[in-house]
Amino acid sequence: MQKYNNDKNVLEAARERIAYIFDNFETIIVSISGGKDSTVLAHLTLTEAHKRNRRVGLFFLDEEVVYQSSADQVEYLMNLYPENTIRMWVQIEFLLTNAASLTESQLITWESGKHKLWMRRKSKKNIIAKPWDPHTESHIHKYKKGHDMIGFYNAIECFQRCYTNAAFLIGLRAAGESPNRWRAVVKNPIYINGDKVYWGTQKGKNQNLYPLYDWNFHDVWKYIYDNNLKYSKVYDWQFMKGFGIGEMRVSSLIHERAFKSICELPEFEPKTYDRLCKRIKGMAFVQETGKDSRMFRARKLPKNFKSWITYRDFLLDTYPDTERRKMFMQRFSKHLTNEYVARQQCRQLILNDYENNLPIDNKPDPRDELIEYYRRVL
Repeated sequence: MQKYNNDKNVLEAARERIAYIFDNFETIIVSISGGKDSTVLAHLTLTEAHKRNRRVGLFFLDEEVVYQSSADQVEYLMNLYPENTIRMWVQIEFLLTNAASLTESQLITWESGKHKLWMRRKSKKNIIAKPWDPHTESHIHKYKKGHDMIGFYNAIECFQRCYTNAAFLIGLRAAGESPNRWRAVVKNPIYINGDKVYWGTQKGKNQNLYPLYDWNFHDVWKYIYDNNLKYSKVYDWQFMKGFGIGEMRVSSLIHERAFKSICELPEFEPKTYDRLCKRIKGMAFVQETGKDSRMFRARKLPKNFKSWITYRDFLLDTYPDTERRKMFMQRFSKHLTNEYVARQQCRQLILNDYENNLPIDNKPDPRDELIEYYRRVL
């Protein structure tokens, strides 16, 4: 593992941070997803809880449309140290962005009346009703007339507001990811009992803490190997198919970064793919075209359009959701007008990325600068 100096590596630093959290907080909750990072964080935290004879919460907001292997991994973590674990597996209705369809831009997870189509059954061991007062919900989304819902991040916020002075541990890693993620973690330090902490952020009356923020991809896998931990087998399948490090994800199957996973889903988990096709319309089309450079990746301009700008305008004019169209138009009005930016705008429209999870690099077209350079030197 990478080292800070000659006598401390990132594992030792993470253990010190987690011990510090136990020293300063009575309520500790670890957010898990079934992925490799949250697996390591949960194991480290549960190990410390076992030493101290303490109990910690494992919080999993179930998006329903996930790999079966991810659900199995969450169940494994819930049963690692049952005497030290508070089960917080939440299976409730909320809106989830569906980047796989323009006509159904959002999915209601665990929608009542559609239990026969659910990806999995709910468990009586889990939290299947909102553990908070629905009247306190904020940021309600207008799903359709007479049917208001909260979104994924709103559900997490509502859950966190059920607690005061709690430490929510998140397996966010900045090292080896991107400078922007690193800045997001360390730019706003918090104070815990007078100590300045750079690996956390204030979240209402609670703290979000990132004990693994300085770990890299290899540190995580070394810890899993050294401690003989189980992990989602989706990673093995993705590795064998040549997925890049940044493409190995085991979260929701319908978000804006999941298309390569959907393309391989029939090979990885055929039963999950079959259930997904029944649950959401158009999944077979996504599975067949997810790697097409003209479709969801928006890398190649369709032949019927002369520029990305005209293609963007066409997508805006034909966007089926009026409210979302206004949102995109307002966002795009603040951007530069060039082919470089327009291509990214097209991708957001195709993927229903109204949450701006794939932010647009709003700058002059690099190709124009390159062309001007060669005009000068040739």
